[in-house]
Amino acid sequence: MAQFSESEIDAAKRRVWEMQNRASRYTSKSEPANVSPFSFHTQSKAQREETEKSETQKSETDKTQNSSEDSAEKDKSFGIILALILLLSKEGADNTLILALLYLLL
Repeated sequence: MAQFSESEIDAAKRRVWEMQNRASRYTSKSEPANVSPFSFHTQSKAQREETEKSETQKSETDKTQNSSEDSAEKDKSFGIILALILLLSKEGADNTLILALLYLLL
Protein backbone atom coordinates (compact mmCIF):
# COMPACT_ATOMS: atom_id res chain seq x y z
CA MET A 1 0.00 0.00 0.00
CA ALA A 2 1.33 3.44 -0.90
CA GLN A 3 2.48 5.75 1.86
CA PHE A 4 1.57 9.42 1.60
CA SER A 5 3.00 12.32 3.54
CA GLU A 6 0.82 14.68 5.55
CA SER A 7 1.41 17.50 3.06
CA GLU A 8 0.30 15.29 0.14
CA ILE A 9 -2.87 14.34 2.00
CA ASP A 10 -3.58 17.99 2.83
CA ALA A 11 -3.03 18.97 -0.81
CA ALA A 12 -5.44 16.25 -1.93
CA LYS A 13 -8.05 17.42 0.58
CA ARG A 14 -7.68 20.98 -0.70
CA ARG A 15 -8.14 19.86 -4.32
CA VAL A 16 -11.23 17.84 -3.41
CA TRP A 17 -12.67 20.81 -1.54
CA GLU A 18 -12.03 23.12 -4.52
CA MET A 19 -13.63 20.71 -6.97
CA GLN A 20 -16.68 20.25 -4.74
CA ASN A 21 -17.12 24.01 -4.54
CA ARG A 22 -16.84 24.31 -8.32
CA ALA A 23 -19.31 21.50 -8.85
CA SER A 24 -21.81 22.93 -6.37
CA ARG A 25 -21.93 26.15 -8.39
CA TYR A 26 -23.14 24.17 -11.38
CA THR A 27 -25.44 21.69 -9.67
CA SER A 28 -27.27 23.76 -7.09
CA LYS A 29 -28.63 27.23 -6.72
CA SER A 30 -27.31 27.62 -3.19
CA GLU A 31 -23.89 29.00 -2.40
CA PRO A 32 -21.09 26.46 -1.90
CA ALA A 33 -20.06 25.67 1.63
CA ASN A 34 -17.20 27.87 2.73
CA VAL A 35 -15.75 25.27 5.03
CA SER A 36 -12.01 24.90 5.04
CA PRO A 37 -10.75 21.55 3.80
CA PHE A 38 -8.68 21.27 6.96
CA SER A 39 -11.41 22.06 9.48
CA PHE A 40 -12.70 18.50 9.51
CA HIS A 41 -9.22 17.22 10.38
CA THR A 42 -8.82 19.58 13.36
CA GLN A 43 -12.28 19.04 14.86
CA SER A 44 -12.87 16.82 17.85
CA LYS A 45 -14.76 13.58 17.38
CA ALA A 46 -17.99 15.06 18.81
CA GLN A 47 -17.74 18.06 16.49
CA ARG A 48 -17.17 15.80 13.48
CA GLU A 49 -20.21 13.70 14.37
CA GLU A 50 -22.31 16.85 14.74
CA THR A 51 -21.08 18.15 11.39
CA GLU A 52 -21.82 14.83 9.68
CA LYS A 53 -25.29 14.72 11.21
CA SER A 54 -26.17 18.25 10.07
CA GLU A 55 -24.83 17.56 6.56
CA THR A 56 -26.88 14.37 6.37
CA GLN A 57 -30.04 16.19 7.42
CA LYS A 58 -29.38 18.96 4.89
CA SER A 59 -28.81 16.49 2.06
CA GLU A 60 -32.04 14.62 2.93
CA THR A 61 -33.96 17.91 2.82
CA ASP A 62 -32.40 18.79 -0.54
CA LYS A 63 -33.26 15.34 -1.92
CA THR A 64 -36.90 15.76 -0.90
CA GLN A 65 -37.15 19.17 -2.57
CA ASN A 66 -35.41 18.01 -5.73
CA SER A 67 -37.39 14.78 -6.08
CA SER A 68 -40.44 16.51 -7.55
CA GLU A 69 -38.25 18.47 -9.98
CA ASP A 70 -36.39 15.29 -10.97
CA SER A 71 -39.59 13.35 -11.65
CA ALA A 72 -40.96 16.14 -13.84
CA GLU A 73 -37.68 16.31 -15.74
CA LYS A 74 -37.61 12.52 -16.18
CA ASP A 75 -41.17 12.59 -17.52
CA LYS A 76 -40.20 15.18 -20.12
CA SER A 77 -37.10 13.33 -21.22
CA PHE A 78 -38.99 10.02 -21.32
CA GLY A 79 -41.54 11.47 -23.72
CA ILE A 80 -38.91 13.09 -25.91
CA ILE A 81 -36.84 9.90 -26.16
CA LEU A 82 -39.93 7.83 -26.88
CA ALA A 83 -41.02 10.23 -29.64
CA LEU A 84 -37.51 10.14 -31.07
CA ILE A 85 -37.55 6.34 -31.11
CA LEU A 86 -40.88 6.29 -32.93
CA LEU A 87 -39.72 8.86 -35.47
CA LEU A 88 -36.41 7.11 -36.12
CA SER A 89 -38.01 3.69 -36.45
CA LYS A 90 -40.47 5.02 -39.07
CA GLU A 91 -37.59 6.63 -40.96
CA GLY A 92 -35.64 3.36 -41.00
CA ALA A 93 -32.79 4.40 -38.71
CA ASP A 94 -30.06 2.05 -37.56
CA ASN A 95 -31.28 -0.53 -35.05
CA THR A 96 -28.29 0.02 -32.74
CA LEU A 97 -29.29 3.68 -32.39
CA ILE A 98 -32.84 2.72 -31.50
CA LEU A 99 -31.59 0.14 -28.99
CA ALA A 100 -29.31 2.75 -27.43
CA LEU A 101 -32.28 5.08 -27.00
CA LEU A 102 -34.32 2.25 -25.50
CA TYR A 103 -31.49 1.67 -23.04
CA LEU A 104 -31.78 5.31 -21.96
CA LEU A 105 -35.40 4.71 -21.06
CA LEU A 106 -34.40 2.08 -18.52
